[in-house]
Amino acid sequence: HPWFWEVTAQTPRHGSRPFQVAHIDHTELDIQVRSSSTGKILGKPWVTFMMDAYSRRLLSVYLTFDPPSYRSVMMVLCVCVQRYARLPQSIVVDGGREFHSVYFDSLLARCRCTKKIRPWAKPHFGSVCERLFKTTNDQFIYTLLGNTQTAKRARLLIRAVDPKHHALWMLPDLYTYLCEYAYQVYDQDEHSGIGMTPQAAYLWGMKQGGEREHRRIPYDDRFLKATCTSTTKGTAVVQQGSGVKINYFYYWNNAFRNPEAIKTA
Repeated sequence: HPWFWEVTAQTPRHGSRPFQVAHIDHTELDIQVRSSSTGKILGKPWVTFMMDAYSRRLLSVYLTFDPPSYRSVMMVLCVCVQRYARLPQSIVVDGGREFHSVYFDSLLARCRCTKKIRPWAKPHFGSVCERLFKTTNDQFIYTLLGNTQTAKRARLLIRAVDPKHHALWMLPDLYTYLCEYAYQVYDQDEHSGIGMTPQAAYLWGMKQGGEREHRRIPYDDRFLKATCTSTTKGTAVVQQGSGVKINYFYYWNNAFRNPEAIKTA
């Protein structure tokens, strides 16, 4: 069958079963978030979605303050394996640098996944995720205090409606309720594009396409290590009180407290 990059009323769905094709994309949420420790305004967080193209079901959601990077991509893959013990057969991404890292490509090769890249400057090819971003804003984000919908019209922005003065959400709480919306509310709401709920479409597709047990990926220590980054040399020196430094970030484990581990690779 020919490959269809977008789903419209005139074209068939992506794939013929769940977990055959999935889309990964990022967007900045229109809401101001405070620090859970100091209460200071930290800005707007980024959300990463992995969406099953056949059933339109949200397979995984990840929320962070970091701009789109390989860390966000790795985390959304981890959440998918944690929830379903598998990854899609094909993953559609855009031309962002985070999707062209050696860590992302090696993990997909390890899990027997195929990466498909959407054409440059063609936003309609990612319309599946773009519509989902708009739906999430309309049904969830714009109902919360601190949303920046009014800030888009700067001339009408006054102190009484300034989202920075109404922000009260912390990142952990926002992530908890965002997952509840994605995995329960949106999942059980009828989707106009497929004429049923994403949950019903997923269950029907799994019944027709089979469970495909050979595609299962155990969420164990081996998989988690495969999602971690590494240095160019492949090793890192344990620094006292800090841990190991990989790509400008420090990582810590209680095993590093052992004096014999200090300054070892």
